[in-house]
Amino acid sequence: MELRHLRYFVAVAEELHFRRAADRLHMSQPPLSQQIRQLEEEIGAQLLLRNQHRVELTASGAAFLERAREILEAVEAAALEARRVQRGEVGRLAVGFVGSSMYSVVPDLLNAFRESHGDVGLRLHELGTTEQLRQLESGRLDVGFVRPRQPRPGLTIEPLYAEPIMIALPDRHRLAAEPRIHVADLQGERLVLLTRAGSPGLRKTLEPITDQLGGEDAIVQEVAEMQTVIGLVAAGVGVSLVPESVRALQRRGVSYRSLAGEAPTVELAVAWRTGDDSPVLAAFLAQVRAMAPAGEEREVRRGPSRQ
Repeated sequence: MELRHLRYFVAVAEELHFRRAADRLHMSQPPLSQQIRQLEEEIGAQLLLRNQHRVELTASGAAFLERAREILEAVEAAALEARRVQRGEVGRLAVGFVGSSMYSVVPDLLNAFRESHGDVGLRLHELGTTEQLRQLESGRLDVGFVRPRQPRPGLTIEPLYAEPIMIALPDRHRLAAEPRIHVADLQGERLVLLTRAGSPGLRKTLEPITDQLGGEDAIVQEVAEMQTVIGLVAAGVGVSLVPESVRALQRRGVSYRSLAGEAPTVELAVAWRTGDDSPVLAAFLAQVRAMAPAGEEREVRRGPSRQ
């Protein structure tokens, strides 16, 4: 028995007329009649009563019609589910992000993806770049927003945009009244920064500045989260060097100032396992690319594939 036999029978049972059923199925009447007889023989029960004037369902036919409809509906539902999976409309996605990315385009991107792919379950994890890369490699994350330092074997890293570094300092700081601050003006300042282990890309970007200010000796505190950095700045522990998007994190007692001259820039990138052909991931990356700031030159960096 094939699905087409069920479709043939349902059409005849609903029309109670072989010619109309044949027209509905876009086939001629004799083959349809033959297929119904073969179905009855295979089942071992008479499903239809036929004479020159009418077609009627038998009790067996009525029972079979109910089950046939259920089977066809289940098959259609399964096919629809398969198509939705292929389009990336259902499934799960584990997404990592560095804390500072929450002050950029990432929240709007996540919201837009939830609206367009409401049946995809997003599991969000705030993690430093290093930990995200580890979890991408192990399969615990599917995609991550990172500030990369260099290519990573087995991962594809696609820059989204670059943003300049700014200074976060207490409102009462001696330099808070200046619209732009020279690096030389920060001599002797205590720095509060994200850890090198957790944020290697950002710390690598900051090295030319921190080296001018005394290197490791100038760093009074290292923390794992950007909110903690800004909280410590508000408490007067020190000043910090942060991506420009962090200025959206408004905190009483903290001011943000631009660096004079050509400020270094730090990238925000999206990373995933090279060769991952998940339709949900593909749909997510399409959303990312559609919403990334326009006009930025991008370069996809892939680490060597692991054999």
